[in-house]
Amino acid sequence: MEKVTYFDVEYANSKNKAICQMGIVCEDYNDHEPVYPELDIYVNPEEGFDNNCIRVHGITSSMVKDAPNFPQIWKDVEKYFTHAVIIGHNVASSDLDALVKNLRKYNIDIPEFYYICTYDLARKFIPSYAVANYSLATLCEYFEIDIDSEHNAFDDACACSDLFNAMVEAYDINVDDYVQKYYPNDTFVHTSYIDAAVLRKAISEFYGVVRGFSIDNVITQEEIEYITSWRDSNIQYADHKEVYDIVSVIDSILEDNIITLDEITRLQKCMKEYLDDMSTNPVTLATQILDGILKGITVDGEISEAECKNLRQWLYDNIYLSDHFPFDKAMEVLDSVLEDSVITKDEAAYINAMINEMLNPIDCLKEEVNSVDGKHVCLSGNFDYGQKSDVEAYIVSKGGTIDSSVKKTTDILMVGNGECQAYSNGTYGTKVKKALEYNKKGCNIQIIREADFFASVK
Repeated sequence: MEKVTYFDVEYANSKNKAICQMGIVCEDYNDHEPVYPELDIYVNPEEGFDNNCIRVHGITSSMVKDAPNFPQIWKDVEKYFTHAVIIGHNVASSDLDALVKNLRKYNIDIPEFYYICTYDLARKFIPSYAVANYSLATLCEYFEIDIDSEHNAFDDACACSDLFNAMVEAYDINVDDYVQKYYPNDTFVHTSYIDAAVLRKAISEFYGVVRGFSIDNVITQEEIEYITSWRDSNIQYADHKEVYDIVSVIDSILEDNIITLDEITRLQKCMKEYLDDMSTNPVTLATQILDGILKGITVDGEISEAECKNLRQWLYDNIYLSDHFPFDKAMEVLDSVLEDSVITKDEAAYINAMINEMLNPIDCLKEEVNSVDGKHVCLSGNFDYGQKSDVEAYIVSKGGTIDSSVKKTTDILMVGNGECQAYSNGTYGTKVKKALEYNKKGCNIQIIREADFFASVK
C-alpha cells in the first residue's frame, strides 16, 4: 500500500446523497508526503437539501449555489481515487456510496475502489467498554485528536488521517490485511429529490387550489391550465406513489382537454385519501388547504359572489382555525364585503388584493430596520450571510438580543434568503405565522427579509 486518500463528504439529502462538500487528503503512506494537494471543495448538488442534513453540517443551498457541480470537480479529483486505498469513517456505506451515486447520477464511469474503514478497525481493536460509542468524534477524543470542525468534510478527512495512524501505531496493525474492494450497490436509481414535508404541503395546497376551482361550480380555461402546469411540474416526483396516483388521475381527466365538475370531484377524492392518512397537525393541514383555496379562486383573475359566499361558508365550517393566520383576516374581509350580499367590481378588486397580501405576507409586511441595538431578534430559515450562528453573532455584536422563538416581546423577525424548505404554510413559515398572530393581538413585531436588513444597515 503506497498511495492513500483520506476521504469524507457531506451531502445535501439522504435519499440521493448528492454531495455538497468533499474533503480529500492524499499522501504516500510510507513517508506521509503529499501526493496531491489537500482539497476542501464545496459542490453544487443541483438538487434539494434535506433539513436533517443541514442540521448536521450547516451547509445550505445558498452557500453552494455558485460552486461547481460534481462533473466539473470529478475530472480534477479522479486521480486521487485511482490506484489508491481510500480511508474514511464508515467510508463504504457513507462516503463511497455517495461518490458512486453521484457518478451514476451524471453517467460517469465508476472506477475500482479499494478502502479501509476506520470504524471497522476501531470495532475490532478497541473494546466497547473503553468508549461510549465508535463515532469519529468519540474515537478522536479517545486518542486525544483535535477535530477543528466536526461534520466539515475536510476537517473530518484530516481527523480520519490522524485516527487511522494512531490506531495503526497503538495496535501494531498490518494495514494490508484490512484493505477491501468496494462493491457498489447495483439497485440505486437516481430520482428527483423532494423533502417529505414539502411534498405533503404541495399536495395539501393543490387540494385546496382544486377546491377553490370548484367553489363556484365553474371550471375555467385558466384553471385547467393551472392543473396541467401542476402536473408537469410534479411529474418528476412520480416515484412517490401519492404523486403518481394524482398525476394518473390528471392524465385521465385531461384526455379530452375538458374538465367537468365530476372529474374535479374525482381528483379531489384521490388527494383526500392521501391527506386522510397524513399525520400532519390538523391546523397546519387546514391552513395549507385554505392557502390553496385562496390561490384557486384568484387563478382566473376574477372574484365572483359565489366564490366569496362559498369561501365564507368553508371558513365557518372550519371555525376551529380562528386565531390562526390567515383565517381571521379572510373572515374579516369577507364579512365586511358581503354585509350587503353584493360584490361590486371595486370590492372584488379589494378582495383580490387582500388575498395576495395574505398569500405573500413577507413581501407585503416587510419593514426597513436600520438598527437592532437594544432589540429582540428572532431568525427564521437559512441565510446567505452564513450559518444561523453567524447571523446571531452579527446581531449580538450590534447590540441585539436573540430570541430562539417568536414571543410577544420579540421586536424583529428576520427571514433568511434561503428559507427552510419545510415551511408549513404558503410561502412563509410557522414563525412568520406566529408573528402575524401576535401582531393581530396588538404586538408590533417587524417582519423583514435578510436581504432587506443587510441592504439597510450597509
